[in-house]
Amino acid sequence: MNWLVASTLLAATASTLLLTPVFICSALNKGVTARDSNKKRKPRVANLGGFAMLAGLLASTSLAMLLMALGPYDSQLFTYLLAALASITIAALIGVFDDLFKLSRRTKPFLVAAAALPLIAITAGDTSMTLPFIGSIDFGLFYTLALIPVGVTGAANALNMSAGYNGLEAGIGAVVSLALLPIAIYSNAFASAIILAALFGTCLAFLKYNWFPARVFPGDIGTYVIGTAIAAAAILGNMESFAVIAIAPAFYELAATIYYSLKGVERRGKCQNPVIGRDGVLKPAKGAEKYTLFNALLSHFQLTEKRLVLSSLFLYAICGAAALALYFLRV
Repeated sequence: MNWLVASTLLAATASTLLLTPVFICSALNKGVTARDSNKKRKPRVANLGGFAMLAGLLASTSLAMLLMALGPYDSQLFTYLLAALASITIAALIGVFDDLFKLSRRTKPFLVAAAALPLIAITAGDTSMTLPFIGSIDFGLFYTLALIPVGVTGAANALNMSAGYNGLEAGIGAVVSLALLPIAIYSNAFASAIILAALFGTCLAFLKYNWFPARVFPGDIGTYVIGTAIAAAAILGNMESFAVIAIAPAFYELAATIYYSLKGVERRGKCQNPVIGRDGVLKPAKGAEKYTLFNALLSHFQLTEKRLVLSSLFLYAICGAAALALYFLRV
């Protein structure tokens, strides 16, 4: 089965490499662009590149299913993959609406929760979860009806709130999926392994065009695809606790939103774009030093946009390594 995972990774990389430049040309011709607000000249860049990411992920996963169909295959594996692809596609459609119509912050969590319905319908995952340092806990029906939609919503929105810098979203997707992939393989969770391989190949290829200076932005469609794919893989592979550890920095944004909302502060509205210095060093707007993880980093270190993204991805790499270490120590 490892050859199938490798084939999926290669197919995702190749298809995204081919599709992304085609999408960039089409987006620029049709005026589907957004300003790069962290550059002095604020250039316009092709937007909604998540369409290319979604296409690469769907194409590579479909190819994996086709290869499985040529020989003896497990029907449950097909069911898992189809449910995961359905959830990812629903999340992508919600991302499109968010990009085009700017959904309210109160509406988005409920809409994204709908992306979990295919996973709920097949009662995906094991209701017993193994928590680090605690052990196994059986959540029963509460897991299916509550924890699955909460997991999908939390991961998708946390990734969405972490966006805004060249290479960041796709970089997070690549780092986290690479960290979780060995766990899925060693756990014999092949549906999860295929999804993570597709996501890693897709994000890695997209980074070629999204890295500083970016030629394309993923948009909300891209962040929702990445977050939902990670959540679906974690649920299907019964490795939720390790996924939470690997994606922990993204939950800073989610926690900050909740914390400041309880204090009556609309964090997202007050958190302006960072101030750009002559040498390209970014500084958070006055009073917004702790509103985001990136502002916290910028308030303590002299960082350009590129170094900020590299520093952030390093944090994710540390968390991913911690998840791997906990898994193999447990094994």
